[in-house]
Amino acid sequence: MIQLIIVAATRFYREGLALALQGVEDIEVVSVLAQPGELEADVHACGRAVVLLDIADLPDGPSTVVSLRSSNPGLRIIALGVSVHEPEIIAYAENGVAGYLTRDHSIGELVRVIACAAHGELHCSPRVAGALSQRVAELSAELRPSPHVALLSHRETEIVVLLERGLSNQEISKQLCIALATVKNHVHSILEKLGLRGRAAAAAWARRQHLGNVTVMQSTPRALPPTPTNGYGTLERPTSHTGPNHPR
Repeated sequence: MIQLIIVAATRFYREGLALALQGVEDIEVVSVLAQPGELEADVHACGRAVVLLDIADLPDGPSTVVSLRSSNPGLRIIALGVSVHEPEIIAYAENGVAGYLTRDHSIGELVRVIACAAHGELHCSPRVAGALSQRVAELSAELRPSPHVALLSHRETEIVVLLERGLSNQEISKQLCIALATVKNHVHSILEKLGLRGRAAAAAWARRQHLGNVTVMQSTPRALPPTPTNGYGTLERPTSHTGPNHPR
């Protein structure tokens, strides 16, 4: 039995949906609510449920979906009243809806979408499926490291991460305990290898590659050799090989 919660600001709309779905096999309308904020107690009471969320009167539908799912992981939400434009449908899909319906869908199609959502399936048109597939490919390309990453040495990778964090050449020099001229040479090499112009472009490139999780080790300055002493805590003077008492 699919446990169904209807959330809609308009009373006539939510009660009409409840009446239309009450007699449908395998669907039990367990609650009818006016606001998403009233949802939490009902979800915990009936376990995993399908929520019909009317987005018509919501100031930001996708944000509401995110908020509900963050407090109720695994919640299946169907957005009602989505426009027919693919970008809006994709926005809801990216934020975790289990299904959607436009104003043109019928009660029969609503029942099919509810059944699909309850079984972890997304019911959508072939055109929307194509748009979703393209969006998945775009997101995958954004997350895939650029082949240029392999061109950078370990030190250059450290420096480009520090550039992305907003450090100046002087600050990078202190962080890595290397000469300022060496930092400048590395920055020049990074820009040349990546085909970029300027530090800002290198920082933006590092951001796109998600290099912020690269650990940059702070180098320890080399210790100077110990200063020779004469055993009394004072500097040892060099022995003179000339003088009045020295045998010639």
